[in-house]
Amino acid sequence: MATTLLPETAQKVLTQEAIRSAAKQSQRCLTVPVKLRRAIKKYLRDQEEPHMKRKVLRLSESFTQIKDVNSQLIASTSKQLVEDPLQCVDQSQRWKIKSSYGDIGLTYRDDETIAYVASRMPAVFSACHRVLKEVRRRLPGFSPAKVLDFGAGTGSAFWALREVWPNSLEKVNLVEPSQSMQRAGQSLIQGQKNLPLIHSYGTLQSLTKNIKKSEREHDLVIASYVLGEIPSLKDRITVVRQLWDLTRDVLILIEPGTPQGSNIISQMRSHILWMEKRKCRKSKAAIDETSKDLVVARKSGAYIVAPCSHDGACPLEKAGKYCHFVQRLERTSTQRAYKRSKGGQPLRGFEDEKFSFIAVRRGQRPREPWPLDGVKFETLKEQHAKRTLEDLEIDYEDQVSSQQASLIPFEKPDPITYDSDVVEVDDHEDNEEEEEEEDDTGHADLGGGWGRIIYMPVRRGKQVTMDVCRSTNQDASEGTLQRIVVTKNKNPTLHNQARKSLWGDLWPFQK
Repeated sequence: MATTLLPETAQKVLTQEAIRSAAKQSQRCLTVPVKLRRAIKKYLRDQEEPHMKRKVLRLSESFTQIKDVNSQLIASTSKQLVEDPLQCVDQSQRWKIKSSYGDIGLTYRDDETIAYVASRMPAVFSACHRVLKEVRRRLPGFSPAKVLDFGAGTGSAFWALREVWPNSLEKVNLVEPSQSMQRAGQSLIQGQKNLPLIHSYGTLQSLTKNIKKSEREHDLVIASYVLGEIPSLKDRITVVRQLWDLTRDVLILIEPGTPQGSNIISQMRSHILWMEKRKCRKSKAAIDETSKDLVVARKSGAYIVAPCSHDGACPLEKAGKYCHFVQRLERTSTQRAYKRSKGGQPLRGFEDEKFSFIAVRRGQRPREPWPLDGVKFETLKEQHAKRTLEDLEIDYEDQVSSQQASLIPFEKPDPITYDSDVVEVDDHEDNEEEEEEEDDTGHADLGGGWGRIIYMPVRRGKQVTMDVCRSTNQDASEGTLQRIVVTKNKNPTLHNQARKSLWGDLWPFQK
């Protein structure tokens, strides 16, 4: 036995396989669904736009300019404005929006929209799919029926929502000011079956005017790759406050995985947590100590579902690093046709989409036992002492087979020009069934006992080094960035877990 449960009340699910499955949040190379690839291909074929490569290049340059503007905005940002904006803004001008999505300099007309669909939509879809899939795994009972997609664009997040929760969606409200983007999104979903009820709006104000106050709350609100295109920090905070007011359960914010995008996510994270803590303090000071009032107090507040395992200040800011993750995706035929590589080299068959995100849920973080509480791990020496003669024979056979396998000469595979649009649907469905089976074997709770692996673990010989963002106390109110070194001699069980861990996975702790 590699592990032993000490108390009788220890959790039965904490087997090595269950821990490994619960910790697995990263995804291997993602293949864009066949339906989406065919819809993109059909849309671009109908447009028949010349000089597509040039338009894609101009769009990429526009995104670079947005990054530069955000860098300047970060340099002039006051920390007090994020943590306590009430002291920095006049009462009359507190939450009035002066700028809107697109004022930063990038306006999506027809040319920009077509270039976006051809080059960026699959990558944005992959990031949204990765985030939504983790939210589904961390919240197994959460199935949103009513969703708000702010900055919907051409529908990347909507397509990801349909992949992750195909049966629960009933109504989706889309907010997108660009008419060209709206038309493209409608064209892409033409002919799709089992669509939910969809309403499109140009602004949040038009959405609130056309919906009754009792129906404004949504189970899930998502804003992907949009806050960075709002030039004013005050307006970003105002938009996020409005989105949070429209959120019944979960709010998800996604930005590019750059220092600027990570900074936007960190600022919005700090503001939402500050805002809810302030509300909790006010409600506790105002209410009487009755059972009914206590129930109301428990429902207030907010906590981070992912990626953070705590609700304290971000420890990466003090370390001079920025929080981001990566999702690899197989490039579609349209991306390979219109995108250019740097230096004139042949374009790779995949690309890595870096992104930063935050998923916030209303309520108080549940108090859960930490995953490794009551678990005693054996050292490699103790495991060897318990081996039987049969175990030694099996180890010897495994060693001989591995040596024989290493003698097989390496054959360089022939470069094959593939078309990802010709993937069989049956194979794709089989892979989804396998993934579903893996998801059911383990579940990581929302307590403070799970840390997040930041950056790729470093494997050297029989040790693995990881940077893990983790909670430092039971109530997950504070966090720290800790460097963990796992060796095979001291803990072969966790060493095996660490060898298979990737950037973005979870890591279990004990108190």
